[in-house]
Amino acid sequence: MPWLGLKVSFLLEWIMVKQFLNRLFWGICKFLLSFRYRTQTTGLDQLRSLQGPTLVIPNHPAYIDPPLVSSHIRLHKPLRPLVFSGTYRMLFLRPLMALVDAFEVPDMSSQSQDAQAKALEMIDAVVERLQAGDCMLIYPSGRLQRGDVEVVGAARSVYEIVKRCPDINIVMVRTRGVWGSMFSCAESGGPPKLAKVVPRAFGWVLANLFFFLPRRPVSIHAEVIDRDSLPLNSKEVFNQHLEAWYNADGPQQPLFVRYHHLFGPTEGNFNAGKSSLDYDPASIKPKTIQLVNELVRSHLSRELSDDELQADTKLEAIGLDSLERMDLALEIERQFGFRSDEVADTLGGLWALADGRAKASGKSKQAPEAWNVEQPVAHVPLVLADTIAEAFARRAIATPDNIAAADDLSGVLNHRKLLIAVRLMAKRFAEYDEKHVGIMLPASVAADIAFFALHLAGKVPVMMNWTTGPGNLAHGVEVTGVKRIITSHKMIDRLRIEVAGADYVFLEDIRACIKKSEALWLLIESYLNPRGILRHLPQQNPQDAAVFLFTSGSESFPKTVPLSHENLLVNVADVMEVLQPNHSDSLLGFLPPFHSFGMTGNVLLPHLSGIKCVRYADPTDAAGLVETIAAYKPTMIFTTPTFLGYILSVAKPGQLASLRKIITGAEKCPTAIFERCREHAPEAIILEGYGITECSPVVSANLLSKTKLGSVGKPVSHVQIRILDVDSGEPVAQGETGMLLVSGPSIFNGYYQHDGPTPFVEYEGKSWYRTGDLVSQDEDGFLHFQGRLKRFLKAGGEMISLPALEEPFQKLYPADENGPKVAVEGVETEDGRHIVLFTTEDIPLRKAGEVLVQAGLRGVMRLDEVRRVEAIPVLGTGKTDYKVLRQWVQEATLTGS
Repeated sequence: MPWLGLKVSFLLEWIMVKQFLNRLFWGICKFLLSFRYRTQTTGLDQLRSLQGPTLVIPNHPAYIDPPLVSSHIRLHKPLRPLVFSGTYRMLFLRPLMALVDAFEVPDMSSQSQDAQAKALEMIDAVVERLQAGDCMLIYPSGRLQRGDVEVVGAARSVYEIVKRCPDINIVMVRTRGVWGSMFSCAESGGPPKLAKVVPRAFGWVLANLFFFLPRRPVSIHAEVIDRDSLPLNSKEVFNQHLEAWYNADGPQQPLFVRYHHLFGPTEGNFNAGKSSLDYDPASIKPKTIQLVNELVRSHLSRELSDDELQADTKLEAIGLDSLERMDLALEIERQFGFRSDEVADTLGGLWALADGRAKASGKSKQAPEAWNVEQPVAHVPLVLADTIAEAFARRAIATPDNIAAADDLSGVLNHRKLLIAVRLMAKRFAEYDEKHVGIMLPASVAADIAFFALHLAGKVPVMMNWTTGPGNLAHGVEVTGVKRIITSHKMIDRLRIEVAGADYVFLEDIRACIKKSEALWLLIESYLNPRGILRHLPQQNPQDAAVFLFTSGSESFPKTVPLSHENLLVNVADVMEVLQPNHSDSLLGFLPPFHSFGMTGNVLLPHLSGIKCVRYADPTDAAGLVETIAAYKPTMIFTTPTFLGYILSVAKPGQLASLRKIITGAEKCPTAIFERCREHAPEAIILEGYGITECSPVVSANLLSKTKLGSVGKPVSHVQIRILDVDSGEPVAQGETGMLLVSGPSIFNGYYQHDGPTPFVEYEGKSWYRTGDLVSQDEDGFLHFQGRLKRFLKAGGEMISLPALEEPFQKLYPADENGPKVAVEGVETEDGRHIVLFTTEDIPLRKAGEVLVQAGLRGVMRLDEVRRVEAIPVLGTGKTDYKVLRQWVQEATLTGS
């Protein structure tokens, strides 16, 4: 077959041409670099006789040493450098990366499961190329030198590669003279920004007319190392061996060489190795530090010395490589619920992450200019239809150029652009056979688009609560018949969670399939025939299910709650009556859409009434939320006391000044929160309310004109209430505590696919929803939440209220940014009962008894045990997880411990 021979011949010729171009390029680089760098080389004569796969492992004092080393090291085959992804993908360097056949190394500064997998794949790929006979250049430290010595630390890549490749040549390279250049970390203590340094360097080249640059003395020493002489039994010993070789002549002093003989700086301003913390280690809770230190000890399988237990201790110095650091950080995120985009490199950084003090970005956030543009149409916020799809479409038609929503990923979208995005997604969702489709996304413009797109496609969104874990998610999928869950690659990569019974549909993949011409046509149609969409809306009935939510699971296995269009939109109208918003108001939405409060307050209310909203995905990132408030200046937020406490704990003076209305619910708001709010947001009023998922969710709220501290307000307009005695079923007297019954168009019609007892009771000839909550109503009509009926025990013929036992301790030890400090739970036993006070504080049982006596609680209203815990378990909504506490008590009573 002559064509095969021609093909092989052409391939060989191309390889030879490519090798020639590679050597020519590095030869030119060597010549050009010589105008600035006077380079002396030693040991290169050893390289002439080398044959076969070769691994070159230099130290890394500056960004300039790769071209210096690559242009002076000559092997029998071109040397392929491994280049960090951030550098590799710089647009102006891409042609160079292709020319030198560079090998991309994944970014390990951003923690995710995907980055971990790519790092391991990189090691496999390098081993494969070496086994195929290539020559590779890789830096053992994996990063620029930060101080006056080279530190390999706990890096694993080179150790793994050398251990897996027994038949390779190893060349170690030591570069001296570039520590102190503008391409090193000597000036700032951190990596210089190439996008700024390269133009600066090029400017000095031009200023010196190229030929008259002051020359920097550089030495490059190469040595062929016998692989069998390397200590391969231990990564730590292997890395220490490399460090000893690189630093054989001792620490390097930063060397400054002028950029011009006549002008410019005459000496360097070196700050090598200096670091500053953006948090105060003393402010981090000791319990958090202890738990994190235990996690580190577990990962290292050894104890930490007193010298190592310092905030500025480098994790690599105690033996954690980049993959182990990322794995540890992700484990802390899962346990503590806080997140950061950056991988901590110090022990204090891990403490800060666990304590919610690790910043996602060092940059000050700024709102896009489009956010601050005055709304073209000054309108009265109002819902324009009685079903969600139609109300959404009519809002976009009425105020197309008004700002609708914004976040860091999507930017600022007006109602016209939002509607176009929704229609593009809806077209894809309409192809699904099933009626119910899951959504698993945080508060974001993407989540809003997915929600309304499902409605325009005639589907019913099922909001998946990922904080409940895979088992409960799978239960929700089974009950609702969900086959697909709309989510994002980034979220699943971070959560590392799978849902049995359903497939993920990634928004990124859907976007990639949308043609620009399709979006352009919808844009043109929005101008020429804006009302045309109304003819293509799905047929929705106000009584139809509009969304499926799930109960929190704090008391039992999560139940599925279908809320109709009428339920939701009536509640939206009630909330707007509470808020009395106008066209100048704006909203920060950060509660996840699986949260009933987040669904009504953060998704439906702003988009359907025309209030512009900014989204933030992580409700536990207090620093990020504060920065968002300071940048976008919203006037309203919907939150829980827990998350509000986080925000207030990190806010600086003036950052929350824009807030006017803070709507809080889902748990009792401590007095301390009101006091801190007056300090940080003096113009804001906290409107505390009460609601539950089954009621869409708002049942009562304080009004702007009528508030009472300590109450949850009066029933909203469309909700009727009755308060009945738990035992007799008769109405209680004013001020007395009883079971709350509710009725009205915002109350759901029953759990979906539920075989348990009905949650409704008949009273006064009509059906009422039995909330399971105990309240009282004062002489002014304000409701006061008194606890949950299900958290009552019966012993000796007496009813024991667990919330009543808990309340005195909550007053003494209010929840803060770290979560609740106390919780009471108990079980009935054969001997009567066992009631436990769980606490993060040091409270002896004797002292706890005195607290109850002082509160007027005696007899059966007592504790049987005080149990010290690291943290009170909470749900994703921020509520105390009494289900977990009850399991702990039951386990203890069964084991007798």
